[in-house]
Amino acid sequence: MGPDWYCDEVIPGRVAVEVLAKTGRTLAFRPPIPGFGTDHVIVIPTLHVTSLLDLDDDLAVELLGTVKEVAALAVEQHGGCQVLTTLGSEQHNRHLHWHVAVGEGVARFVAR
Repeated sequence: MGPDWYCDEVIPGRVAVEVLAKTGRTLAFRPPIPGFGTDHVIVIPTLHVTSLLDLDDDLAVELLGTVKEVAALAVEQHGGCQVLTTLGSEQHNRHLHWHVAVGEGVARFVAR
């Protein structure tokens, strides 16, 4: 995977993905190789934004609306989901992306 797989491959359509939602500046899709979970959706801005720390407020509203739409679908279909993004050294791709994931492989909190 290159430094910005989303801008280089997904947004221009060089790699086939299953699109679940799209707005003027956002895209939600199932990746060709799921990263984790039994159902995994990625939500991105279609403009390059490096991370959550670089996101402007107007795009944040539109992006969060797409995340909510996909998360609501996951809750309806599976009963729940995990929504997360990563920053800094935890970010494997330098393009802001949200994961909406369900099932085996997502982080679980254990009561002590």
